[in-house]
Amino acid sequence: MGHQAEKKQADETFSTVLSRIAAQSGRSPLALLAEMARLRLGRGRLSSQDYVAMRLFDQDWYGGVDKTAFVGFRQAQKIWMQANFRVDLYGLVNNKLTTDILFAAHGFPVLQTVAMFRERVGMETFFLKRNADELRDFLRSSQDYPLFAKPIAGHQSLGSASLERYDPERDCLIDTQGAVLTVDEFIVYAQAFAGSGYLFQRRASPHSSLRPLCGNRLTTVRVLTLLRRGQPTMLRACWKIPCGFNSADNFWRDGNLLAQLDLDSGRVLRVVQRVDRDFDEISHHPETGESFADLAVPNWSDVVGVALEAAKVIPELPLVGWDVAPVDDGAVLVEFNETPDLRLHQIADRRGILDSTLTEVLAERKREAAQGFKAAKRHNSGN
Repeated sequence: MGHQAEKKQADETFSTVLSRIAAQSGRSPLALLAEMARLRLGRGRLSSQDYVAMRLFDQDWYGGVDKTAFVGFRQAQKIWMQANFRVDLYGLVNNKLTTDILFAAHGFPVLQTVAMFRERVGMETFFLKRNADELRDFLRSSQDYPLFAKPIAGHQSLGSASLERYDPERDCLIDTQGAVLTVDEFIVYAQAFAGSGYLFQRRASPHSSLRPLCGNRLTTVRVLTLLRRGQPTMLRACWKIPCGFNSADNFWRDGNLLAQLDLDSGRVLRVVQRVDRDFDEISHHPETGESFADLAVPNWSDVVGVALEAAKVIPELPLVGWDVAPVDDGAVLVEFNETPDLRLHQIADRRGILDSTLTEVLAERKREAAQGFKAAKRHNSGN
């Protein structure tokens, strides 16, 4: 009985979604189901959730593009594993402190980390805060505000915080949007994400030309690079812009914006806004009313240059999504993503990621992985 009730509820939920997208697209539910089935069996292996999440039901939105070139989450996982099969390096690149040190050692501008919180681990040092009392003292006395805080092994900005200042009169922290949090409340929040460590970095300010657009919140360009025969290329790029009450620019947060870019100039071609699990195209900024018609990423050549040069640092992982922030004196490398969200680029560009270039690279990496496996097998048999 319980199983049947759960199944019925799931069917009703899907039925509701199907009715909604049929109304939005002006297409019949039967036509939508047929297209879902075709794409599920196609090379992109799109689930019904992928189909809805990327709005592939909307013929006006995508025009006559080849929808079989779109990939969903499961196929994206296969692409990551095929391109970046050196999974032994994932532990390295998933540690934000380690990657910052690595790229800084190679001369790249990165966010400066001023403290780390991790309870009951390590030796006493000024940098490491090993308990709530030490973290409390740091938050009250730090001279490095404004700060950006995030888990050392976090993703999609989960557990992050943008702290503008400490207010000693109220013993509280003020975030970028003016929200108030007591020091003890913030410590409880940080403790929930500090298993592997919780970083505090000096927050960089966005390029001055962008502050009227998004305030003092950092906005990043996601640059997808491919390293092929030692030569890096930019496969795709899109611009993530925070909006509303969001301090982070991740597109999954309601209200945030995502811009398609001209890859030669960094000029904005179109902008969509995240709205309640869906997205709508907009022509003006929802808060300031400014038009996107003449907007471009400042210091575009620096943004692209940082990503392309950084792609050479870990050649064993040739497919990387870089978060690069334009700032007044150039560009700052914010984050390394060895499992980049391919849906971002597909939504922004309104075309699938499985183009001829990526397909060729994946075939090359498959051969390289097979050769490496054979070499390792011969080596082990010789021992």
